Amino acid sequence: MKLISVNIPETYLEILEIMVADNKFPNRSEAIRIGVRDLIKNEFLLEKSLKHHLKNANKQENPKDPEQLEKKMPETIIQ
Repeated sequence: MKLISVNIPETYLEILEIMVADNKFPNRSEAIRIGVRDLIKNEFLLEKSLKHHLKNANKQENPKDPEQLEKKMPETIIQ
């Protein structure tokens, strides 16, 4: 895993801390990882980037092809 720094509103942090205190998540990092995972599932993988397929109708291989990127995703994301 990579370590990154993220600025979030104070309110988000307070809510994360409440969720951790309520044992919904073991820690803030895990809550954020799950949030990012779900965002990726909902916004990126499920749409399969229709725009990409329309722009690349000539079927040339593109390293940014969503299907190729999906194959690289950890199994826990695409389940």
